[in-house]
Amino acid sequence: MEDTKRRLFRAGQDILQDPGDGPRNGILIHGAPGNGKSLFGESLAGELGIPFLSVAFGDMASKWINETPERLRGLFRTARRCAPCVLLIDEIDSFLKPRDGSGATHSMDRDVVNTLLKEIVELRSARVILIGITNYIEQLDVAAIRSGRFDFHIQVPAPDFEARRRLIWAPIVQRFGREAIDAQVVNELARRWEGFSAARLAALTPQLREMQRDGVFDRTVTFDLAMRAMRLIQGQRGSSLPKHVVPIEQLVLPKTSRKMLNELASRLAHIYEFTVMGGTLPPATLFYGPPGTGKSMAVMSLAKASGFAFFTRTGTDLISRPDEWEKLVRLAHDQRPAIVFIDEADSILADRRHSSTSALTNQLLATIDGTGEKVQDVIYIAATNHPDILDPAALRGGRFAMKIRFDVPDAEAMRAWIKSTLDDRQMRLDFELEDGVEEVATQLLAGHPIADARALLEEAINICAMRHLRGLEDELVLRREDMQNAAQTLHIDAREFPA
Repeated sequence: MEDTKRRLFRAGQDILQDPGDGPRNGILIHGAPGNGKSLFGESLAGELGIPFLSVAFGDMASKWINETPERLRGLFRTARRCAPCVLLIDEIDSFLKPRDGSGATHSMDRDVVNTLLKEIVELRSARVILIGITNYIEQLDVAAIRSGRFDFHIQVPAPDFEARRRLIWAPIVQRFGREAIDAQVVNELARRWEGFSAARLAALTPQLREMQRDGVFDRTVTFDLAMRAMRLIQGQRGSSLPKHVVPIEQLVLPKTSRKMLNELASRLAHIYEFTVMGGTLPPATLFYGPPGTGKSMAVMSLAKASGFAFFTRTGTDLISRPDEWEKLVRLAHDQRPAIVFIDEADSILADRRHSSTSALTNQLLATIDGTGEKVQDVIYIAATNHPDILDPAALRGGRFAMKIRFDVPDAEAMRAWIKSTLDDRQMRLDFELEDGVEEVATQLLAGHPIADARALLEEAINICAMRHLRGLEDELVLRREDMQNAAQTLHIDAREFPA
């Protein structure tokens, strides 16, 4: 930030004083929204002690032919009379639309561009510092951004660590007092919120004030409270989770896999304490195993338990829309902490020696590596039924090195799941169980995944309910025969457990 301020101040001085290399003018300030580009321009006028004029497209635009170009000429005449001064044109991309010959640009827009370019050139040596502000430098007419029009291009980046630290700490201390937040918490928040705009960080204290008014907290701003406030500021929690997401403890998993999943959930849920002690999150995790064993449900359970935003796409989605990955990553970065889930990942992570999507695979792996931009608190999870066909490079350290296996439950785990599920359904649906129903269901489901078990119980209850609706029974009774009929309907036969 200090370097940006220094470059801007020197550019202003050069325009006013003409150091002898010929007249220079035009400062194009660009960058992402919310980082104070317009404020930088206003501050330059204050530093130099000269008048400040500011206009936006809405101030100049007119529905009448030739009126907008005439207003622009009048604006520049006013600026010359006020010299020395700063003339700031906000949203300058609205004035300088590309004249690319495609026919998409209206003739009135071309007149505005031509008029503005002519006025910019004639402003040189007039001791008027022209500043153009845009979020979209790539959308400007190419003739506008060359030397001789805008000689200085200054990008205003997102706040650096020290700037983020000040933006977090100073308003909280001013509003709640010096003891309201610990310096270590401020440092950790500033480290994690790299890339967040100044406007977003400045909104933290007003959000905390609102939460205090609602009785959410008294005076101490903890790490978890600040993260919660930032999530409220962002206003979006990612893809909404289905209502039927079950807690992690209700998932049916091999013991080793359950332990790994519980540990991962604990890391995510206590991310501040964990990272302060030197712990790190895995950049990516692979969930693998036969179809229907609960891989997708486990990811949603993990997101629910940790409070992370949840974004999901299938490998096929990403292949059919190659730009979707970049959009998904940007969204996750913006909404972090977040889980990005790639279902059916074998289509996008297949061995690149035999794949037609290797370019997209490279892009995905580079993102996980952090080659372009390493971002805190975004974890990638992929699920596959076919881990044997994945590219070996995807499974190395720093990528999908952490692997959690899902499998069909053994007889004991299946019986426990059936009993728990039927007990829950009985409480909600008020039906009776015939003796031996659980044993029959367990035998029928031997070697089957939980998805088949869930389908079998639902179909058996459907059969029981229809029998009652037809008046064949006075009471709802789930019978062993219902389980057998459901198995026939769904073509479920007992299988041998895999070795």
